[in-house]
Amino acid sequence: MSRYKNIIFDVGSVLVNWMRMNLYTTLFHGDREKARWIIDHVVTNEWNDQTDLGKPIDECIFELKQAFPKYAPYIGAYWYCYKDMDGGEIPGIYEIMSELKNRGYHLFCLTNWSHETFPLVREVHARLFDMFEGIVVSGEEKMVKPNPEIYQLLLNRYDLQASESIFIDDRQVNVDGANRVGIHGILFTGSLDLRQQLGVCVF
Repeated sequence: MSRYKNIIFDVGSVLVNWMRMNLYTTLFHGDREKARWIIDHVVTNEWNDQTDLGKPIDECIFELKQAFPKYAPYIGAYWYCYKDMDGGEIPGIYEIMSELKNRGYHLFCLTNWSHETFPLVREVHARLFDMFEGIVVSGEEKMVKPNPEIYQLLLNRYDLQASESIFIDDRQVNVDGANRVGIHGILFTGSLDLRQQLGVCVF
């Protein structure tokens, strides 16, 4: 019998593909070079990280438009066309989650995500999120992974034991963060590999 009872999932690149290239390639009429440039230099990961920490999106967009007025319409699209960045469900993840649920494991979610855009993702992918017994969104808590406090917050809020929990994330730094608080971390590289890694622990 497995000692694990709780499986905690990240969202982006674990449950769903979040693809800015989809949106900006469309906005630039198929020009992937221009799309890549605006992602690398304007709507960057570092800029998006502010929203993950709970900074209001309209404030982030206003500041970025001030810095890059030439790209104002494309910056605004980051919010107004947000659903166009949804690249769909990760193949095979629903089946894994369903099997875990049917085997009696408790599923939870811990994600670095804006509290303003998370409801959009949750609505589109309701069949995934409806399986969770609890969800912690960084934007609501004003802290992000791999800060140990956010892992501990989830454990405390849902009365979970770290030693009985597995955390799945696509970024090694976040997996390491989970390991540091006593949660068994698994680096997600795809559903097939995840099934194999979970097989050692729970299947």
